[in-house]
Amino acid sequence: MIEYRQYKPSDFRAYKIFCLENFGAKKHQIKASYLNWLYEGKATTFDIALSDGVIVGMIHNFQAPVNINGKIKVVTVLHDLMVDKNHRGSVGLKLIMSALQSDNYSILPGAEGRLARAYGRLGSNQFKSYWYRKIIIPKTIFYRSKLKKISKYQVLADSKGLKFGCNKGSDKHTFIENSLSSFSSVTEYTDYLNWRFLANNSPLTFYVADKLRQDTVLFVVGKKNHIPYVRVFYAKSSSARGLEILMNFIERLASNLGIPLVLFSCFECPPPKILLYKPYSVMPASFIFSKKKNMEFSSEILSFCSDISFEGINPYE
Repeated sequence: MIEYRQYKPSDFRAYKIFCLENFGAKKHQIKASYLNWLYEGKATTFDIALSDGVIVGMIHNFQAPVNINGKIKVVTVLHDLMVDKNHRGSVGLKLIMSALQSDNYSILPGAEGRLARAYGRLGSNQFKSYWYRKIIIPKTIFYRSKLKKISKYQVLADSKGLKFGCNKGSDKHTFIENSLSSFSSVTEYTDYLNWRFLANNSPLTFYVADKLRQDTVLFVVGKKNHIPYVRVFYAKSSSARGLEILMNFIERLASNLGIPLVLFSCFECPPPKILLYKPYSVMPASFIFSKKKNMEFSSEILSFCSDISFEGINPYE
């Protein structure tokens, strides 16, 4: 018999064992700081499935602003759906169905394979998302500690007429102003941005922007199978040339940090063709679900309003 209920703090030991076995020891989902960031101070929690007191499935969520029919609404973003390999099938579907009924709209970003097909069958609307990668030649060996030593790259950015910084340390106080100022006057975005980027346990996030802040790119540094990478997860540009300049800076930064791979995972636009990024061999799909099946709606979803980039390394922890 499978029990479905919301996670409680007393479940943390079982949750950690589940994440260790299903996500892996190095993944961000396993950290207490990750849960504290997602849910601390909020009334929400997340759904889990248990068999004889052992967690066999889970799905995380958080709230983010989305433009629906020209109005900003705070909706649910679903992510980190995971089911133990011995219980896949109905457990995952029940977790999804329960989560989808928790709000009028739900965002389902970056799904692949059976999960993407399930979202489609449930009547979700797919929206555009762009998934590309590029291998570059690193000039050195990557160390986590290098992510705190970015002052010389700020000098490089200044020399090219760009703004560069991050959401930690002394840069924290200017992060929103320099990278996302166009959203700072909207209450729904202000509250969200303060949590998403300025909370203590939020992932280390970098930005690079032109001096007028018309073009902005956000990115994180992550690691998979010991290979470090940069993931670009938001790109706003006034022109293809403007985005090309920012991406060139990111590639140079990655090479100087010892990073051989740049990933581009955005809802806004693809990378500039001139930079020769290659699409993923299996392209993830992103969806928005509405409980009101008979209502037509349009939506605009920003990629920083999803869980893309939550895996960013944070040496400030």
